[in-house]
Amino acid sequence: MFKKFVKGIFLGMSIFSGLSFPIAFEYPYIYKDPRIMGMGGAFTAVGGNTSSLFYNPAGLGKIKKDAGFKVDLIGFTGSISEDACNFLQDFQDALDVGDRDGDGDDADDQLKAVNEVLRKYRGKTLHYSLNTFPNVAKRFNRFSFGIGALRSIRFDAIPHQGFGNTGILSVDADIMYGGIGGFAYSFLGNKLSVGIEIKYFHRERVFKDFTARELIENENNLENYIEDEVRKSGSAISGDIGVIYTIPSLVYGIDTSLGISYMNIGDLDFGDAGKIPSTLNVGVALTKERKSRFLNKLTFAFDIVDITKNYEEDEDWGKRLRAGFELNVWNGKRSDFILRLGSYQGYLTAGAELRFAVIRAVFTTYAEEIGAYSGQDDNRRYMFSLYITW
Repeated sequence: MFKKFVKGIFLGMSIFSGLSFPIAFEYPYIYKDPRIMGMGGAFTAVGGNTSSLFYNPAGLGKIKKDAGFKVDLIGFTGSISEDACNFLQDFQDALDVGDRDGDGDDADDQLKAVNEVLRKYRGKTLHYSLNTFPNVAKRFNRFSFGIGALRSIRFDAIPHQGFGNTGILSVDADIMYGGIGGFAYSFLGNKLSVGIEIKYFHRERVFKDFTARELIENENNLENYIEDEVRKSGSAISGDIGVIYTIPSLVYGIDTSLGISYMNIGDLDFGDAGKIPSTLNVGVALTKERKSRFLNKLTFAFDIVDITKNYEEDEDWGKRLRAGFELNVWNGKRSDFILRLGSYQGYLTAGAELRFAVIRAVFTTYAEEIGAYSGQDDNRRYMFSLYITW
């Protein structure tokens, strides 16, 4: 179904003509946790769950000892951009257009309708993704560990109007799968947490500006053309290290944590399938907790990622800033409810999480900057996750 959908987009572009537009995509990444994105993507100094493996392995040391095993056994996260959501409906309407000119053949009407939709969305980023990350983590006395397996599918495309350098359709899509695991050890009465981890992933990627000519020439064999000539694949292994130092009850009973992480040491290099560069990240987190079932925890976090500017897309500081709040509205044995608010690359983020028994649902919205600097070209996205957890 997904392949047919993508093929329909490719074939529908074959009669476009005119001018072209510059193309850019977001920073490369492995995984974006919807809970963390709800609070602006700031997590370097926060920690406390298995997703610390993607931000700072020292965060495993912030898991509460009395929490037992933290397990996400089955879970799926889907993400779609605002434009992509509208595009899906318009594209389906175009496929169902019928015989508009009354000539007894609806194929020509369908093609015209599809191209009308593609013209409407030229220059807009269409983002779709689906991933699953089953994982388990636990903290003992000073030692903590976390391990998980990730499988993700992502499709980003930008239709263009013409035959310029960017062709008529720019695509950055991949399938990635692999495993990640790490541990943390606490010192100085659990004030200092040091973490280390290793990860291995395989990637199948399509990253290309498609021209009208190659789409027309390969119209009858497009799927094989993409798989045999365009798709690139590669595997990569890398490690991460991190530190979090917490000063308890520094002011008004607020715990202050300082974090630093060096992720993807030596780059996560997939060869022809691209790379995810190493990044040096710093963060601060302020946490206030009290013994109550309601409004029992408030966290504020602020991060600067890639302070050495290894991302090759640009050198803008605004795109490297993250900040956010997390409020535990209530926390019970059978249910939890959490609200989140933040700023990611200068754009508003928000999220809500509800757990009832072993079912946890998370909703998040954020905007990704796909331009060269913060404030140029935002791409609003919506994420929804459903887990079986304990």
